[in-house]
Amino acid sequence: MRNRAKKTSATSDKPSSSNIFRKIFSTRKKSGKAPGGQRGHKGHTLGKFPNPTSVAEKPPAPKCACGGAVVVREDLAQSKQIVDVEMIVHVAEERAKIGYCDKCGKKHEGEFSDGYANPANYGNNLKSIAALLNTRMNMPCGKIVETISALTNGAIHMSAGTVVNIVGETAGMMEESINTIRGMLLESGALLADETGYRVNGKLKWFQIFSTPSMTLYSANEKRSSFLFEGEDLLLLFAGIVVHDHLKSYCRYEHLTHAECNEHISRAAKAVFEILKHGWADEMRKFLLDANRRKKELLEKGEYFTERDIEGFFSRFNEILDKGDAEYRAAIGGLQRIVRFNDERCLLKRLREYAAEHLRFLTDPEVPRSNNLAEQSAKEVKRKVRVSGGFRSDAGSRNYARIASVISTMRKNGINIYRGIFRIRQGEKLDFSPRPNDSG
Repeated sequence: MRNRAKKTSATSDKPSSSNIFRKIFSTRKKSGKAPGGQRGHKGHTLGKFPNPTSVAEKPPAPKCACGGAVVVREDLAQSKQIVDVEMIVHVAEERAKIGYCDKCGKKHEGEFSDGYANPANYGNNLKSIAALLNTRMNMPCGKIVETISALTNGAIHMSAGTVVNIVGETAGMMEESINTIRGMLLESGALLADETGYRVNGKLKWFQIFSTPSMTLYSANEKRSSFLFEGEDLLLLFAGIVVHDHLKSYCRYEHLTHAECNEHISRAAKAVFEILKHGWADEMRKFLLDANRRKKELLEKGEYFTERDIEGFFSRFNEILDKGDAEYRAAIGGLQRIVRFNDERCLLKRLREYAAEHLRFLTDPEVPRSNNLAEQSAKEVKRKVRVSGGFRSDAGSRNYARIASVISTMRKNGINIYRGIFRIRQGEKLDFSPRPNDSG
């Protein structure tokens, strides 16, 4: 119990919300750099816009204070700008004219454009904003109604049910984008996987997250061990390397190459070192971090480890485990097992049994040291649940999964998320080819 009480989010899989009244020290090492922006940093100062909306000329005083001499104006001028936004309610109206045949008297009416289904309809700009506020900004439907009403001075006051319908409609329009994301994930060499729980009307369910540096796919499922996307088992269709958190359910996919997340190992090792004071755990944590740093340095040079280097890593890995076994045996004093040291015993066993999976990030350059990228996507779900209070229906969670998948993928590829949703609603196809920036 004392060991468990000493654990924090930095030394276990506990959420950061459990760190109440505890000071958590960062695991980052000091870089030696001075605080603040470094030399050469371009900064983020607001720059002038090349095409101002309005320009006001401010002439100098007509006479000088020196004695009334006239001030001769020059063509030279300084300029300063104020950048602001303004909410404008734009109402576009179409009028379908009516006519009659002058021979038979048959009635003819003009045809309305797409989107003019009801006497009054919300446009794609407004619908894109509502979907974005609900899915990415995690605002409850009631807050979205209040925000839009306030920004439009009460001119637009939709119902909460309308927001729900807009989100569902937007999710349905993302079929093509979802298929693109799914196809690119299945073609990737290494797939990062994670899962996180959420509740629908009090019942626990699970989001599965499949991620790469350029793609994200959320999947809503009944069970943690169901790796389905809308009824289809993605891992059965995947043929590469899957990086996960040691959830045993992944092991049933024997056709896959598995890699273990070492971030969880670093946390567990940190707990062993800080609570039990066993030095092997700190050595293991530093070994994994240093090996990953060396990997990055070589990749930046276009090089990689030799077979001899890999053998050296495995040898050092086993040396640390041998030291850990010795420290563990000395601590339990010849007894068969002591509960206080169970976490250390299980950690040593896991590292020994799954050594190849834990060092996969060194033997394969495509494999990252951890599945942190997928964990970051899982945190988005936690923010949604924490702010909005979860989901009221399975349809709502599936709609969230679709829109969140596309938004996360757009962010990874530098696509403006609002413009991206708008373009999808307009029927355009998005290009998810990675690029530095996309303003529209």
